[in-house]
Amino acid sequence: MFLLRISYNTTTMKKTILFAMICFAAVSCDKKDEATPQVELKTTSVPYRQLTTVAASGEDLKVDLREVNDSRCPKNVVCVQMGSAQIKFNVSDGKEQTDVSLTFKGDRKTDFQTFTLGGENFVLSVSEVLPYPDTNESPKLEDYKVNVSIEKK
Repeated sequence: MFLLRISYNTTTMKKTILFAMICFAAVSCDKKDEATPQVELKTTSVPYRQLTTVAASGEDLKVDLREVNDSRCPKNVVCVQMGSAQIKFNVSDGKEQTDVSLTFKGDRKTDFQTFTLGGENFVLSVSEVLPYPDTNESPKLEDYKVNVSIEKK
């Protein structure tokens, strides 16, 4: 009888500890959702060599897509590396202008470049480069459109 009681208490204790750990994990996951919300920046499609206005934290900047050197892996090919697109923009606030170059790899953590214009610091982010390469047809430079957002820092 004594052994049965110890076994019962050990099983009950294991269940209680397991239940407590599950509750703790659920509460911990729930608190992560309450973290500071990320502001979703509005992206603007910038066609090749067409001056486009991009809103940047209350300022309108003029963006010109100057160069695209696309070495991304075509969509109908298996590649060892995904490749990247080298992109060059000219950004102007009406008084000053600067060139901004970045490498687009399709990774939100790296597809941005900081720059200074008129004494202000900005971050230019690229979310998409279209068209995506295909082995059947190489895109012409005039076909390229790059989705960008600019944020004042």
